[in-house]
Amino acid sequence: MPEENIDKGNDNPVDLSGLSDIQFKTAWTPSFSPSEKKFGSDRNDRFRREGDDRKRRKFGGKKDGSFREKTFSDGDNRDSRKRRDGKKKFGGRKFEKPQPFVPTMEVLFYPDDAPFAKMAEEMKRLKRTYQLFEIAHLILEKNERFILLAKNLPDSDGNCAPLYCAQPLNVPFDDEHSAREASLGYYVEDMFERVEMECEAPKGNFQVVNKCVLTGDLLGAPNWHKYGEYVREYHKRKFPKMSFEEFSSKIEGVRDEASIASWIEGMKKREVYKLKAPEENEKDLVFDTWESASAFVAKKKGDSLVKKYEQVRMRGANLAGMPNGRIKRNIEEALKSQKRFPIVTANNLRGRLRRTGFTIYKRGSKSFAFVSSVKRKFLIEGESLSELPQKIFDFVTDNPEIKASEVPFKLLGIEIPKNNSSVEQAPENSEKSSPQEISSEEKAKITDAARELSWLVSEGYIVEYSDGTLQANPRMPKPKSEKTAVSDEPILKLKEEVPSESDASGEAQADETPEISSLKMEEPLPEEPDGQAKIKPSAENAEVSENSPEEISSN
Repeated sequence: MPEENIDKGNDNPVDLSGLSDIQFKTAWTPSFSPSEKKFGSDRNDRFRREGDDRKRRKFGGKKDGSFREKTFSDGDNRDSRKRRDGKKKFGGRKFEKPQPFVPTMEVLFYPDDAPFAKMAEEMKRLKRTYQLFEIAHLILEKNERFILLAKNLPDSDGNCAPLYCAQPLNVPFDDEHSAREASLGYYVEDMFERVEMECEAPKGNFQVVNKCVLTGDLLGAPNWHKYGEYVREYHKRKFPKMSFEEFSSKIEGVRDEASIASWIEGMKKREVYKLKAPEENEKDLVFDTWESASAFVAKKKGDSLVKKYEQVRMRGANLAGMPNGRIKRNIEEALKSQKRFPIVTANNLRGRLRRTGFTIYKRGSKSFAFVSSVKRKFLIEGESLSELPQKIFDFVTDNPEIKASEVPFKLLGIEIPKNNSSVEQAPENSEKSSPQEISSEEKAKITDAARELSWLVSEGYIVEYSDGTLQANPRMPKPKSEKTAVSDEPILKLKEEVPSESDASGEAQADETPEISSLKMEEPLPEEPDGQAKIKPSAENAEVSENSPEEISSN
Protein backbone atom coordinates (compact mmCIF):
# COMPACT_ATOMS: atom_id res chain seq x y z
CA MET A 1 0.00 0.00 0.00
CA PRO A 2 1.42 3.47 -0.82
CA GLU A 3 2.44 5.54 2.15
CA GLU A 4 0.46 8.62 1.05
CA ASN A 5 -2.74 6.79 1.66
CA ILE A 6 -1.94 6.17 5.35
CA ASP A 7 -3.27 8.68 7.92
CA LYS A 8 -0.33 8.88 10.22
CA GLY A 9 -1.84 11.58 12.44
CA ASN A 10 -5.08 9.69 13.47
CA ASP A 11 -4.32 7.25 16.29
CA ASN A 12 -7.95 7.03 17.71
CA PRO A 13 -9.73 3.55 17.43
CA VAL A 14 -12.78 3.09 15.17
CA ASP A 15 -16.22 3.34 16.92
CA LEU A 16 -18.17 0.15 16.08
CA SER A 17 -21.03 0.65 18.55
CA GLY A 18 -23.49 1.36 15.73
CA LEU A 19 -23.07 -2.12 14.38
CA SER A 20 -24.47 -3.83 17.49
CA ASP A 21 -27.98 -4.13 15.99
CA ILE A 22 -26.88 -5.47 12.64
CA GLN A 23 -28.63 -8.80 11.78
CA PHE A 24 -28.02 -11.20 8.99
CA LYS A 25 -31.53 -11.96 7.73
CA THR A 26 -32.94 -14.48 5.30
CA ALA A 27 -35.85 -14.03 2.99
CA TRP A 28 -38.24 -15.52 5.54
CA THR A 29 -36.89 -13.71 8.61
CA PRO A 30 -39.44 -11.24 10.18
CA SER A 31 -38.75 -7.64 9.25
CA PHE A 32 -38.98 -6.33 12.84
CA SER A 33 -36.19 -6.58 15.33
CA PRO A 34 -36.56 -8.93 18.34
CA SER A 35 -35.51 -6.05 20.56
CA GLU A 36 -38.43 -3.93 19.31
CA LYS A 37 -41.52 -3.88 21.50
CA LYS A 38 -44.76 -4.60 19.69
CA PHE A 39 -48.33 -4.45 20.97
CA GLY A 40 -49.35 -7.67 22.77
CA SER A 41 -45.90 -9.24 22.66
CA ASP A 42 -45.80 -9.89 26.43
CA ARG A 43 -49.19 -11.64 26.34
CA ASN A 44 -48.21 -13.75 23.34
CA ASP A 45 -44.99 -14.82 25.04
CA ARG A 46 -46.92 -15.81 28.19
CA PHE A 47 -49.46 -17.88 26.25
CA ARG A 48 -46.62 -19.48 24.26
CA ARG A 49 -44.82 -20.49 27.45
CA GLU A 50 -47.98 -21.91 28.99
CA GLY A 51 -48.70 -23.90 25.85
CA ASP A 52 -45.21 -25.37 25.91
CA ASP A 53 -45.65 -26.31 29.56
CA ARG A 54 -48.92 -28.08 28.76
CA LYS A 55 -47.30 -30.02 25.95
CA ARG A 56 -44.43 -31.07 28.22
CA ARG A 57 -46.85 -32.21 30.93
CA LYS A 58 -48.94 -34.11 28.39
CA PHE A 59 -45.95 -36.09 27.14
CA GLY A 60 -44.33 -36.58 30.53
CA GLY A 61 -41.93 -33.62 30.39
CA LYS A 62 -40.82 -31.19 33.05
CA LYS A 63 -40.86 -27.38 33.05
CA ASP A 64 -37.09 -27.19 32.50
CA GLY A 65 -37.50 -28.96 29.14
CA SER A 66 -36.34 -32.41 30.26
CA PHE A 67 -38.55 -35.49 30.23
CA ARG A 68 -39.28 -37.92 33.00
CA GLU A 69 -40.10 -41.58 32.68
CA LYS A 70 -43.86 -42.09 33.01
CA THR A 71 -44.81 -44.96 35.29
CA PHE A 72 -48.27 -46.15 36.28
CA SER A 73 -48.98 -47.62 39.65
CA ASP A 74 -51.99 -49.78 40.57
CA GLY A 75 -55.14 -47.77 40.19
CA ASP A 76 -53.24 -44.69 38.90
CA ASN A 77 -54.24 -44.12 35.28
CA ARG A 78 -53.87 -40.83 33.46
CA ASP A 79 -57.30 -41.36 31.87
CA SER A 80 -59.01 -42.00 35.20
CA ARG A 81 -61.61 -39.46 36.23
CA LYS A 82 -61.42 -40.31 39.91
CA ARG A 83 -58.98 -39.04 42.50
CA ARG A 84 -57.05 -41.27 44.83
CA ASP A 85 -59.32 -40.28 47.72
CA GLY A 86 -62.30 -41.92 45.95
CA LYS A 87 -63.89 -38.66 44.86
CA LYS A 88 -64.81 -37.56 41.37
CA LYS A 89 -62.38 -35.35 39.47
CA PHE A 90 -65.04 -32.66 39.17
CA GLY A 91 -67.69 -31.88 41.75
CA GLY A 92 -65.96 -33.26 44.84
CA ARG A 93 -68.72 -35.81 45.57
CA LYS A 94 -67.85 -39.29 46.64
CA PHE A 95 -68.81 -42.02 44.18
CA GLU A 96 -70.64 -44.89 45.87
CA LYS A 97 -71.80 -48.08 44.19
CA PRO A 98 -75.35 -49.24 44.98
CA GLN A 99 -75.37 -51.96 47.58
CA PRO A 100 -76.80 -55.34 46.45
CA PHE A 101 -80.12 -56.36 47.95
CA VAL A 102 -79.82 -58.78 50.86
CA PRO A 103 -83.03 -60.82 51.32
CA THR A 104 -84.48 -61.16 54.81
CA MET A 105 -87.35 -63.48 53.80
CA GLU A 106 -87.79 -66.79 52.02
CA VAL A 107 -90.40 -66.55 49.24
CA LEU A 108 -91.74 -69.46 47.15
CA PHE A 109 -94.21 -69.37 44.25
CA TYR A 110 -96.87 -71.98 43.37
CA PRO A 111 -99.62 -71.99 40.71
CA ASP A 112 -103.07 -70.75 41.65
CA ASP A 113 -105.80 -73.37 41.24
CA ALA A 114 -108.14 -71.82 38.66
CA PRO A 115 -105.48 -70.52 36.18
CA PHE A 116 -103.53 -73.78 36.48
CA ALA A 117 -106.65 -75.83 35.71
CA LYS A 118 -107.32 -73.78 32.55
CA MET A 119 -103.71 -74.08 31.46
CA ALA A 120 -103.70 -77.87 32.01
CA GLU A 121 -106.92 -78.23 30.04
CA GLU A 122 -105.43 -76.32 27.10
CA MET A 123 -102.22 -78.36 27.18
CA LYS A 124 -104.17 -81.63 27.11
CA ARG A 125 -106.32 -80.42 24.23
CA LEU A 126 -103.33 -79.44 22.08
CA LYS A 127 -101.28 -82.57 23.03
CA ARG A 128 -98.12 -80.53 22.71
CA THR A 129 -94.91 -80.80 24.72
CA TYR A 130 -93.63 -77.82 26.71
CA GLN A 131 -90.45 -77.06 28.57
CA LEU A 132 -90.84 -77.07 32.34
CA PHE A 133 -89.24 -73.63 32.48
CA GLU A 134 -91.74 -72.44 29.86
CA ILE A 135 -94.66 -73.37 32.11
CA ALA A 136 -92.97 -71.71 35.10
CA HIS A 137 -92.54 -68.51 33.07
CA LEU A 138 -96.23 -68.57 32.10
CA ILE A 139 -97.28 -68.86 35.75
CA LEU A 140 -94.94 -66.07 36.90
CA GLU A 141 -95.89 -63.80 34.00
CA LYS A 142 -98.96 -62.38 35.80
CA ASN A 143 -99.60 -62.02 39.53
CA GLU A 144 -103.10 -63.50 39.17
CA ARG A 145 -101.62 -66.88 38.19
CA PHE A 146 -99.67 -67.75 41.35
CA ILE A 147 -99.80 -67.83 45.10
CA LEU A 148 -96.79 -67.17 47.30
CA LEU A 149 -95.50 -68.54 50.59
CA ALA A 150 -93.32 -66.15 52.60
CA LYS A 151 -91.64 -66.26 55.98
CA ASN A 152 -88.84 -64.39 57.75
CA LEU A 153 -85.38 -65.87 57.75
CA PRO A 154 -84.12 -67.00 61.18
CA ASP A 155 -81.96 -64.65 63.21
CA SER A 156 -78.62 -65.47 64.86
CA ASP A 157 -80.43 -67.45 67.56
CA GLY A 158 -82.44 -69.44 65.03
CA ASN A 159 -85.76 -67.72 65.77
CA CYS A 160 -88.11 -66.49 63.02
CA ALA A 161 -90.06 -63.30 63.66
CA PRO A 162 -93.83 -63.76 63.15
CA LEU A 163 -95.89 -62.00 60.50
CA TYR A 164 -99.16 -60.18 61.23
CA CYS A 165 -101.63 -60.76 58.39
CA ALA A 166 -104.45 -58.34 57.65
CA GLN A 167 -107.74 -60.06 56.83
CA PRO A 168 -109.53 -60.85 54.58
CA LEU A 169 -106.68 -60.65 52.01
CA ASN A 170 -104.07 -62.18 54.36
CA VAL A 171 -101.54 -59.41 53.56
CA PRO A 172 -98.48 -59.64 55.87
CA PHE A 173 -97.08 -56.81 58.02
CA ASP A 174 -94.29 -56.52 60.56
CA ASP A 175 -96.46 -55.09 63.38
CA GLU A 176 -100.02 -55.64 64.54
CA HIS A 177 -101.07 -51.97 64.41
CA SER A 178 -100.26 -51.59 60.69
CA ALA A 179 -102.01 -54.87 59.93
CA ARG A 180 -105.12 -53.75 61.85
CA GLU A 181 -105.32 -50.42 59.98
CA ALA A 182 -104.94 -52.19 56.64
CA SER A 183 -107.60 -54.74 57.57
CA LEU A 184 -110.06 -51.99 58.51
CA GLY A 185 -109.40 -50.32 55.15
CA TYR A 186 -110.09 -53.58 53.27
CA TYR A 187 -113.33 -54.26 55.16
CA VAL A 188 -114.63 -50.68 54.87
CA GLU A 189 -114.05 -50.74 51.11
CA ASP A 190 -115.67 -54.17 50.82
CA MET A 191 -118.69 -53.61 53.11
CA PHE A 192 -119.57 -49.96 52.46
CA GLU A 193 -120.41 -47.75 49.50
CA ARG A 194 -120.22 -43.96 49.35
CA VAL A 195 -123.52 -42.34 48.49
CA GLU A 196 -124.62 -38.71 48.44
CA MET A 197 -127.44 -37.90 50.85
CA GLU A 198 -129.33 -34.92 52.23
CA CYS A 199 -127.97 -34.26 55.73
CA GLU A 200 -128.59 -31.80 58.49
CA ALA A 201 -126.43 -28.67 58.31
CA PRO A 202 -123.96 -28.00 61.15
CA LYS A 203 -125.40 -25.88 63.94
CA GLY A 204 -123.50 -23.43 66.13
CA ASN A 205 -121.83 -20.05 66.29
CA PHE A 206 -119.07 -20.21 63.70
CA GLN A 207 -116.74 -17.19 63.47
CA VAL A 208 -114.05 -18.76 61.26
CA VAL A 209 -113.80 -21.61 58.75
CA ASN A 210 -110.57 -23.38 57.82
CA LYS A 211 -109.46 -23.71 54.23
CA CYS A 212 -106.93 -25.97 52.45
CA VAL A 213 -104.30 -23.82 50.74
CA LEU A 214 -103.39 -26.57 48.25
CA THR A 215 -106.89 -27.20 46.85
CA GLY A 216 -108.90 -24.21 48.04
CA ASP A 217 -111.59 -26.45 49.60
CA LEU A 218 -113.36 -25.37 52.79
CA LEU A 219 -112.69 -27.94 55.52
CA GLY A 220 -114.98 -26.68 58.28
CA ALA A 221 -115.15 -24.59 61.42
CA PRO A 222 -112.58 -25.50 64.10
CA ASN A 223 -115.28 -25.45 66.84
CA TRP A 224 -117.50 -27.94 64.95
CA HIS A 225 -117.68 -31.25 66.88
CA LYS A 226 -116.90 -33.38 63.75
CA TYR A 227 -114.13 -31.14 62.40
CA GLY A 228 -111.29 -33.50 63.40
CA GLU A 229 -112.85 -36.54 61.72
CA TYR A 230 -113.53 -34.64 58.49
CA VAL A 231 -110.00 -33.20 58.32
CA ARG A 232 -108.39 -36.62 58.82
CA GLU A 233 -110.65 -38.20 56.21
CA TYR A 234 -109.92 -35.36 53.75
CA HIS A 235 -106.19 -35.86 54.28
CA LYS A 236 -106.49 -39.65 53.77
CA ARG A 237 -108.49 -39.24 50.56
CA LYS A 238 -106.66 -36.29 48.95
CA PHE A 239 -103.04 -36.52 50.21
CA PRO A 240 -102.36 -40.10 51.38
CA LYS A 241 -98.60 -39.81 50.79
CA MET A 242 -98.24 -36.56 52.78
CA SER A 243 -97.83 -36.66 56.55
CA PHE A 244 -100.70 -35.26 58.59
CA GLU A 245 -98.37 -32.73 60.27
CA GLU A 246 -97.27 -31.36 56.90
CA PHE A 247 -100.88 -31.23 55.71
CA SER A 248 -101.91 -29.36 58.85
CA SER A 249 -99.39 -26.63 58.02
CA LYS A 250 -101.24 -26.05 54.72
CA ILE A 251 -104.49 -25.06 56.49
CA GLU A 252 -105.44 -21.42 57.06
CA GLY A 253 -108.42 -19.76 58.71
CA VAL A 254 -110.91 -17.54 56.84
CA ARG A 255 -113.18 -15.07 58.66
CA ASP A 256 -115.20 -14.12 55.61
CA GLU A 257 -118.93 -14.46 56.33
CA ALA A 258 -119.60 -15.48 52.74
CA SER A 259 -117.14 -18.40 53.05
CA ILE A 260 -118.72 -19.52 56.33
CA ALA A 261 -122.20 -19.44 54.77
CA SER A 262 -120.95 -21.34 51.72
CA TRP A 263 -119.50 -24.08 53.90
CA ILE A 264 -122.73 -24.46 55.91
CA GLU A 265 -124.77 -24.66 52.72
CA GLY A 266 -122.41 -27.25 51.21
CA MET A 267 -122.69 -29.50 54.25
CA LYS A 268 -126.41 -30.00 53.68
CA LYS A 269 -125.57 -32.56 50.96
CA ARG A 270 -122.51 -34.72 51.44
CA GLU A 271 -121.18 -38.25 50.83
CA VAL A 272 -121.73 -40.81 53.59
CA TYR A 273 -120.86 -44.50 54.14
CA LYS A 274 -123.76 -46.93 53.72
CA LEU A 275 -123.67 -50.73 54.07
CA LYS A 276 -123.90 -52.68 50.79
CA ALA A 277 -125.66 -55.71 52.31
CA PRO A 278 -127.04 -54.66 55.69
CA GLU A 279 -128.73 -57.04 58.07
CA GLU A 280 -132.23 -56.49 59.43
CA ASN A 281 -131.04 -54.31 62.30
CA GLU A 282 -128.48 -52.40 60.14
CA LYS A 283 -130.62 -51.03 57.32
CA ASP A 284 -130.82 -47.52 58.75
CA LEU A 285 -127.13 -47.24 59.68
CA VAL A 286 -125.31 -44.38 57.94
CA PHE A 287 -121.80 -43.17 58.85
CA ASP A 288 -120.53 -39.70 58.07
CA THR A 289 -116.80 -40.43 58.12
CA TRP A 290 -114.35 -43.26 57.52
CA GLU A 291 -113.43 -43.34 61.20
CA SER A 292 -117.01 -43.98 62.29
CA ALA A 293 -117.38 -46.71 59.63
CA SER A 294 -114.10 -48.37 60.66
CA ALA A 295 -115.17 -48.24 64.32
CA PHE A 296 -118.30 -50.16 63.34
CA VAL A 297 -116.17 -52.78 61.53
CA ALA A 298 -113.79 -53.11 64.48
CA LYS A 299 -116.68 -53.73 66.84
CA LYS A 300 -118.29 -56.28 64.53
CA LYS A 301 -115.17 -58.25 63.49
CA GLY A 302 -113.37 -58.11 66.81
CA ASP A 303 -110.11 -60.07 67.00
CA SER A 304 -110.51 -61.63 63.55
CA LEU A 305 -109.05 -58.55 61.84
CA VAL A 306 -105.45 -59.68 62.29
CA LYS A 307 -103.99 -63.20 62.38
CA LYS A 308 -100.48 -64.08 63.43
CA TYR A 309 -98.49 -66.64 61.42
CA GLU A 310 -94.91 -67.79 61.07
CA GLN A 311 -95.46 -68.43 57.33
CA VAL A 312 -98.03 -66.54 55.27
CA ARG A 313 -99.87 -67.82 52.18
CA MET A 314 -101.10 -65.00 49.94
CA ARG A 315 -102.49 -64.74 46.44
CA GLY A 316 -100.28 -62.92 43.95
CA ALA A 317 -103.23 -60.76 42.87
CA ASN A 318 -103.05 -58.99 46.26
CA LEU A 319 -99.40 -58.02 45.81
CA ALA A 320 -100.21 -54.75 44.02
CA GLY A 321 -102.27 -53.51 47.00
CA MET A 322 -99.48 -54.02 49.53
CA PRO A 323 -97.81 -50.90 50.96
CA ASN A 324 -94.16 -50.32 50.14
CA GLY A 325 -91.78 -51.68 52.72
CA ARG A 326 -89.45 -54.53 53.66
CA ILE A 327 -91.91 -57.36 52.99
CA LYS A 328 -93.02 -56.13 49.58
CA ARG A 329 -89.40 -55.50 48.55
CA ASN A 330 -88.45 -59.09 49.43
CA ILE A 331 -91.37 -60.49 47.43
CA GLU A 332 -90.65 -58.33 44.38
CA GLU A 333 -86.94 -59.19 44.39
CA ALA A 334 -87.70 -62.92 44.69
CA LEU A 335 -90.22 -62.67 41.84
CA LYS A 336 -87.71 -60.81 39.67
CA SER A 337 -85.08 -63.47 40.33
CA GLN A 338 -87.45 -66.32 39.45
CA LYS A 339 -88.51 -64.63 36.23
CA ARG A 340 -84.85 -64.56 35.17
CA PHE A 341 -84.21 -68.23 36.04
CA PRO A 342 -87.22 -70.09 37.53
CA ILE A 343 -85.40 -73.17 38.82
CA VAL A 344 -87.13 -73.17 42.24
CA THR A 345 -90.61 -72.54 40.82
CA ALA A 346 -90.10 -75.23 38.17
CA ASN A 347 -89.19 -77.79 40.84
CA ASN A 348 -92.28 -76.79 42.86
CA LEU A 349 -94.42 -77.52 39.78
CA ARG A 350 -93.29 -81.12 39.31
CA GLY A 351 -95.59 -82.76 41.85
CA ARG A 352 -98.60 -80.69 40.81
CA LEU A 353 -98.11 -81.57 37.14
CA ARG A 354 -97.82 -85.30 37.84
CA ARG A 355 -100.96 -85.31 39.97
CA THR A 356 -102.79 -83.61 37.08
CA GLY A 357 -101.82 -86.40 34.64
CA PHE A 358 -98.69 -85.02 32.95
CA THR A 359 -95.37 -86.78 32.44
CA ILE A 360 -91.97 -85.12 32.90
CA TYR A 361 -88.87 -86.36 31.11
CA LYS A 362 -85.56 -85.26 29.62
CA ARG A 363 -84.05 -85.87 26.20
CA GLY A 364 -80.57 -86.74 27.37
CA SER A 365 -78.91 -86.10 30.71
CA LYS A 366 -78.05 -82.44 30.00
CA SER A 367 -81.22 -81.41 28.19
CA PHE A 368 -84.20 -79.39 29.40
CA ALA A 369 -87.05 -81.00 31.31
CA PHE A 370 -90.18 -81.39 29.16
CA VAL A 371 -93.83 -81.73 30.18
CA SER A 372 -96.50 -83.48 28.14
CA SER A 373 -99.92 -85.03 28.61
CA VAL A 374 -98.93 -87.84 26.21
CA LYS A 375 -96.55 -90.64 27.14
CA ARG A 376 -93.84 -91.23 24.58
CA LYS A 377 -93.76 -94.49 22.64
CA PHE A 378 -90.75 -96.02 20.93
CA LEU A 379 -90.52 -98.35 17.96
CA ILE A 380 -88.16 -101.29 18.41
CA GLU A 381 -85.77 -102.06 15.58
CA GLY A 382 -87.52 -104.25 13.05
CA GLU A 383 -91.02 -103.03 13.91
CA SER A 384 -93.05 -100.79 11.65
CA LEU A 385 -96.38 -99.03 11.50
CA SER A 386 -98.94 -99.19 8.72
CA GLU A 387 -98.02 -97.65 5.39
CA LEU A 388 -99.00 -93.99 5.69
CA PRO A 389 -98.14 -93.52 9.40
CA GLN A 390 -94.76 -95.18 8.82
CA LYS A 391 -94.14 -92.91 5.83
CA ILE A 392 -94.93 -89.83 7.93
CA PHE A 393 -92.75 -91.13 10.78
CA ASP A 394 -89.76 -91.66 8.47
CA PHE A 395 -90.30 -88.25 6.85
CA VAL A 396 -90.24 -86.48 10.23
CA THR A 397 -87.16 -88.49 11.23
CA ASP A 398 -85.34 -87.29 8.11
CA ASN A 399 -86.58 -83.70 8.57
CA PRO A 400 -86.20 -82.79 12.25
CA GLU A 401 -87.79 -79.57 13.56
CA ILE A 402 -90.20 -79.38 10.64
CA LYS A 403 -93.47 -77.57 11.28
CA ALA A 404 -96.54 -79.76 11.76
CA SER A 405 -98.53 -77.61 9.34
CA GLU A 406 -95.95 -78.22 6.58
CA VAL A 407 -95.72 -82.01 6.79
CA PRO A 408 -98.85 -82.96 4.73
CA PHE A 409 -97.80 -80.64 1.87
CA LYS A 410 -94.09 -81.47 1.76
CA LEU A 411 -94.73 -85.19 2.20
CA LEU A 412 -96.99 -85.26 -0.86
CA GLY A 413 -94.86 -82.79 -2.85
CA ILE A 414 -97.62 -80.19 -3.03
CA GLU A 415 -96.77 -76.51 -2.93
CA ILE A 416 -97.89 -74.82 0.27
CA PRO A 417 -100.57 -72.21 -0.42
CA LYS A 418 -99.63 -68.68 0.64
CA ASN A 419 -103.14 -67.97 1.85
CA ASN A 420 -103.04 -70.92 4.24
CA SER A 421 -103.35 -69.41 7.74
CA SER A 422 -101.67 -72.42 9.33
CA VAL A 423 -98.48 -71.88 7.33
CA GLU A 424 -96.29 -68.82 7.79
CA GLN A 425 -95.22 -68.52 4.16
CA ALA A 426 -94.39 -70.63 1.12
CA PRO A 427 -90.83 -71.90 0.64
CA GLU A 428 -88.58 -69.37 -1.05
CA ASN A 429 -87.09 -71.97 -3.42
CA SER A 430 -90.47 -72.91 -4.86
CA GLU A 431 -90.27 -73.79 -8.54
CA LYS A 432 -93.54 -72.07 -9.41
CA SER A 433 -94.01 -68.34 -8.98
CA SER A 434 -97.68 -68.67 -7.94
CA PRO A 435 -99.37 -71.44 -5.93
CA GLN A 436 -101.14 -74.06 -7.96
CA GLU A 437 -104.80 -74.84 -7.56
CA ILE A 438 -105.25 -77.79 -5.20
CA SER A 439 -107.58 -80.43 -6.59
CA SER A 440 -110.17 -82.30 -4.57
CA GLU A 441 -108.09 -85.48 -4.74
CA GLU A 442 -105.05 -83.68 -3.33
CA LYS A 443 -107.18 -82.14 -0.61
CA ALA A 444 -108.30 -85.61 0.44
CA LYS A 445 -104.69 -86.81 0.60
CA ILE A 446 -103.68 -83.76 2.65
CA THR A 447 -106.55 -84.41 5.06
CA ASP A 448 -105.53 -88.07 5.48
CA ALA A 449 -101.89 -87.14 6.10
CA ALA A 450 -102.87 -84.52 8.68
CA ARG A 451 -105.15 -87.04 10.42
CA GLU A 452 -102.42 -89.68 10.58
CA LEU A 453 -99.90 -87.12 11.86
CA SER A 454 -102.32 -86.12 14.61
CA TRP A 455 -102.65 -89.78 15.57
CA LEU A 456 -98.88 -90.25 15.73
CA VAL A 457 -98.62 -87.22 18.04
CA SER A 458 -101.49 -88.32 20.28
CA GLU A 459 -100.00 -91.83 20.58
CA GLY A 460 -96.54 -90.48 21.47
CA TYR A 461 -94.49 -91.72 18.48
CA ILE A 462 -93.86 -88.12 17.37
CA VAL A 463 -93.42 -85.16 19.73
CA GLU A 464 -94.94 -81.80 18.82
CA TYR A 465 -93.39 -78.90 20.76
CA SER A 466 -95.02 -75.64 21.78
CA ASP A 467 -93.75 -73.79 18.69
CA GLY A 468 -95.27 -76.37 16.33
CA THR A 469 -92.02 -78.18 15.44
CA LEU A 470 -91.91 -81.99 15.33
CA GLN A 471 -89.41 -84.60 16.42
CA ALA A 472 -89.75 -88.37 15.98
CA ASN A 473 -88.72 -90.60 18.87
CA PRO A 474 -85.67 -92.74 18.04
CA ARG A 475 -85.94 -96.49 17.59
CA MET A 476 -84.94 -98.70 20.49
CA PRO A 477 -82.65 -101.73 20.14
CA LYS A 478 -84.09 -105.20 20.56
CA PRO A 479 -83.99 -106.50 24.13
CA LYS A 480 -81.18 -109.01 24.61
CA SER A 481 -83.36 -111.29 26.75
CA GLU A 482 -86.06 -111.55 24.09
CA LYS A 483 -86.34 -115.15 22.86
CA THR A 484 -89.21 -114.80 20.45
CA ALA A 485 -88.56 -113.43 17.00
CA VAL A 486 -90.03 -110.09 16.10
CA SER A 487 -93.00 -110.39 13.79
CA ASP A 488 -92.57 -108.97 10.32
CA GLU A 489 -96.18 -107.90 10.19
CA PRO A 490 -96.79 -104.14 10.58
CA ILE A 491 -98.14 -102.87 13.88
CA LEU A 492 -101.79 -101.97 13.62
CA LYS A 493 -102.97 -98.60 14.91
CA LEU A 494 -104.64 -99.26 18.25
CA LYS A 495 -105.41 -96.07 20.08
CA GLU A 496 -104.60 -96.64 23.74
CA GLU A 497 -105.74 -94.22 26.35
CA VAL A 498 -103.08 -92.79 28.62
CA PRO A 499 -104.02 -93.71 32.21
CA SER A 500 -104.99 -90.71 34.30
CA GLU A 501 -102.75 -89.90 37.23
CA SER A 502 -104.81 -87.12 38.74
CA ASP A 503 -106.27 -87.28 42.20
CA ALA A 504 -108.52 -85.21 44.37
CA SER A 505 -105.70 -83.01 45.59
CA GLY A 506 -104.96 -81.88 42.04
CA GLU A 507 -108.50 -80.72 41.27
CA ALA A 508 -108.81 -76.99 40.62
CA GLN A 509 -111.14 -74.79 42.60
CA ALA A 510 -113.50 -72.36 40.92
CA ASP A 511 -112.14 -68.84 40.90
CA GLU A 512 -112.48 -65.71 38.84
CA THR A 513 -109.03 -65.24 37.32
CA PRO A 514 -107.90 -64.31 33.80
CA GLU A 515 -107.64 -67.19 31.36
CA ILE A 516 -104.25 -68.14 30.00
CA SER A 517 -104.92 -67.79 26.29
CA SER A 518 -101.55 -68.63 24.76
CA LEU A 519 -98.87 -71.12 25.67
CA LYS A 520 -96.28 -70.04 23.11
CA MET A 521 -93.09 -68.36 24.30
CA GLU A 522 -91.61 -65.65 22.11
CA GLU A 523 -88.02 -66.10 23.26
CA PRO A 524 -86.09 -69.35 23.92
CA LEU A 525 -85.49 -70.17 27.54
CA PRO A 526 -81.95 -70.01 28.93
CA GLU A 527 -80.13 -73.20 29.73
CA GLU A 528 -79.61 -74.15 33.35
CA PRO A 529 -76.19 -72.91 34.50
CA ASP A 530 -73.77 -75.45 35.85
CA GLY A 531 -73.48 -73.52 39.11
CA GLN A 532 -77.12 -74.15 40.07
CA ALA A 533 -77.89 -76.89 42.55
CA LYS A 534 -79.31 -80.02 40.94
CA ILE A 535 -82.31 -81.88 42.32
CA LYS A 536 -81.45 -85.10 44.07
CA PRO A 537 -82.88 -88.11 42.23
CA SER A 538 -85.89 -89.54 43.97
CA ALA A 539 -89.10 -91.29 43.14
CA GLU A 540 -90.80 -87.92 42.64
CA ASN A 541 -88.08 -86.28 40.62
CA ALA A 542 -86.99 -89.30 38.58
CA GLU A 543 -86.10 -88.54 34.98
CA VAL A 544 -85.45 -90.79 32.00
CA SER A 545 -83.01 -90.34 29.19
CA GLU A 546 -83.68 -90.51 25.50
CA ASN A 547 -82.03 -93.94 25.49
CA SER A 548 -84.84 -95.47 27.57
CA PRO A 549 -88.48 -95.93 26.53
CA GLU A 550 -89.76 -95.74 30.08
CA GLU A 551 -91.69 -92.68 31.22
CA ILE A 552 -91.86 -91.09 34.59
CA SER A 553 -94.71 -92.45 36.65
CA SER A 554 -96.59 -90.46 39.21
CA ASN A 555 -96.21 -90.91 42.91
